[in-house]
Amino acid sequence: MSRWGIAGVGLLFVIGVWLVAAPFVTGEQPDSATWTAATRNDVIVGAVLALLGFTGFFTVLAGHIADMYAKGPQPPAQR
Repeated sequence: MSRWGIAGVGLLFVIGVWLVAAPFVTGEQPDSATWTAATRNDVIVGAVLALLGFTGFFTVLAGHIADMYAKGPQPPAQR
């Protein structure tokens, strides 16, 4: 995956985290009140996006590690 792809996955994670935090940081969700429909929507969608970004990042990382092992020194051929 290119650097742009990795940046996109990272951006997806950051956007998800912001969506989860935004109703509370901006004051749209009052303290000690039941969650509004908009807050529930932001938290659910944000959690899904953050999870996708997190999973995507570690999938890319696992792919890079597999490539490193494949390109590493090979054991000598047995006779």
